[in-house]
Parts: sequence; structure tokens; C-alpha cells
Amino acid sequence: MHLSLLGSLLMMLVPWSAIISLFQPHWIALLIAYWSLNATSNRVIYVAFAYGLLTDILMGSLLGKHGMSLVALSFLVTKSAKQLRMKSIWQMLGMVLVLLFNDILIRAVIDWVSFGYKPVVTDLFPLLTAALVWPWIKYLLDRFQISLRNST
Repeated sequence: MHLSLLGSLLMMLVPWSAIISLFQPHWIALLIAYWSLNATSNRVIYVAFAYGLLTDILMGSLLGKHGMSLVALSFLVTKSAKQLRMKSIWQMLGMVLVLLFNDILIRAVIDWVSFGYKPVVTDLFPLLTAALVWPWIKYLLDRFQISLRNST
């Protein structure tokens, strides 16, 4: 879990061009959603808060902004994990996109209250790439977990 989350932090820190960074998904939120979906305990909420604070420090944003949004995301995914696991990949993708929209909304409200930032439509572009990336992340991490279980 930690290796994938550290990799997502690295993906967020890589300097991309302006067009790519406009569409770059919130990698940590995608992986927190995945690990919250597959976790057997509630410790992912603590991990989400810790990586959210680390993201705030590395990105230079308001301390606690990502932590709060990731904890809310992890809590909502954990609470609906049983129902999400019973859905097809496309229904799960729809629910994950709704939860990622909630993550964007929480961060936008925090920025609005703190700095008077007015959200624009381009803030929702990462949801498009998240829709493309989510099935692949789920497939690859599921296969990786299966191979780890079989090797032990």
C-alpha cells in the first residue's frame, strides 16, 4: 500500500506540461479509494490523513486540505465497500467518480473559504482521466495482490 501511495506522490511532483497537468488525475485519491475498497480494517483512514498532510507539505497547500478530503473519501468508500464490491467494474467506476467529485468539491470549498478561489470548469478535467485510469489501476493492483498471495 505504502509503495503505491509513495509512487502516486512522485507522480504528482513530476513537472508536467501545462496541458498534461490540467488533466492529471488526483493520483493519491485514486489509490486511497482503491485501498479503502480492499482494506479489511479502518486503518486506511489514518493512512489517508497522513498522506494527505504529506501532500499538503509537498504541494505547498493549506495544511489539512488534502488530509480532510482524503479522510472523507476513505470514510465514504469504506462505508460503501460491500456494495461497491458487488457491482460491475462500470458501476464501480461511476461510484468512484462521484466520490472523486466529492473530493474535488471539498478541496474547492476549502480554497474558496481560505482564499476566495472561485472554481472553474477545468477543475473537473481530472475526473475524465480518472475515468480512464481507474479500471487499469484496479486491474493492476488486484493482479499484484493476487500474485503476492500466491507467492507466500
